[in-house]
Amino acid sequence: MAETVARSPRRHDVIVIGGGNGGMSLAARLRKRGCPDVALIEPSAHHVYKPLQNYVAGGLARRDELVRAQTSLVPQGVRLYPSTAQRVDAGRREVMLADGTVLVAGDVVIACGAETDWESLPGARRALRDGIACTSFELEHVERTWDRIRALDRGTAVFTLHGQPASGRETALKPLFLACDHWRRRGVLRDLRVVLVHDADRLHPVDEIAAAIRTAIDDYGVEVLASTRVESIEQDTLAVDGPEGTARIAADLIHLLPPYRAPAFVGESGLAGEQTQGFVDVDPRTLQHRDHPHIWALGDAADLGDARTGGALRHQVKTVVENIPRRRSGRPLLEYDGYTVAPITTSRRALVFGEYDSRTHRVMRTIPLLDPLRPRPWWLALDRWVLPQLYWHGIVRGRV
Repeated sequence: MAETVARSPRRHDVIVIGGGNGGMSLAARLRKRGCPDVALIEPSAHHVYKPLQNYVAGGLARRDELVRAQTSLVPQGVRLYPSTAQRVDAGRREVMLADGTVLVAGDVVIACGAETDWESLPGARRALRDGIACTSFELEHVERTWDRIRALDRGTAVFTLHGQPASGRETALKPLFLACDHWRRRGVLRDLRVVLVHDADRLHPVDEIAAAIRTAIDDYGVEVLASTRVESIEQDTLAVDGPEGTARIAADLIHLLPPYRAPAFVGESGLAGEQTQGFVDVDPRTLQHRDHPHIWALGDAADLGDARTGGALRHQVKTVVENIPRRRSGRPLLEYDGYTVAPITTSRRALVFGEYDSRTHRVMRTIPLLDPLRPRPWWLALDRWVLPQLYWHGIVRGRV
């Protein structure tokens, strides 16, 4: 029998788990702040700018605009490990990788996002595979989503929305309104029954944003099934459970906001809390783990309520980058301001740029002279064209 040889741990100043928006920009900012050695754990060979996925699904962008090679973005001085984290030993500050590598560092930042959990929705994978259902939330499905939207000219189209956990929850309304505008321009919207199935009683926790959504819904004649949960999908039929009991909806197009779950290693490593649904139990103000001061988390992997958007990440990254040296020197920690943003295209020419505090659900404004809650072409231009360029050349480079 061959003898197993244990690998010596590889040491780094900071370990970042996840090379998406939050992880990549965090690694870049740490280097710019003088962090001498950063390890980045990311198994994917491609980096995806996810906000553009809804525009590809709505026919307003190309797939090649949102993908870059992961290695082309890794900052100088950052060691990329193309593997997945399997366990974190918080006491030892060790991260065990799927390939057997063991890393140890001064601080560990968890920025790996949430995972889609299609198995929790019976029939979803088969419906996606057979073309009955579609989604703009996974790269492999975005082009087919647009194909199905533009091919539909009669029948019933169902779009789903649900509460947390959800990555970019509000953006599930983008394909709904882009599709409705497309169908109206083609003159077929009147021949379609468009249904939004939502598991909450309110369209959005912020009253002002909910009012903007309601205006667009009423304009397109979308039927809303509130407080209604999708239980399963069988062929072309959804089973739903709502205030009036169970019902079945036969559909010709189904757009799904995926169910999400926390990465398994978080709970297995003892980093979740009793009320966090398996997500990292951090102080939502400092993003520091409640029990392990050397562990931090941001983005979809952290238990931060509604702050699961790309816009929120930029503020969270700045908080963690500032707080790691503050912790080490014993200074008071910086507090994350709760900022998040809900960019919702209400048509193919206008967008509501709904900024708000994810904890108080109070409207926030980063550009005081412009009302972010009124649908305007300049908000669409910002979200569709300006922000992607800012992302590739600024945010993930640690410059913005």
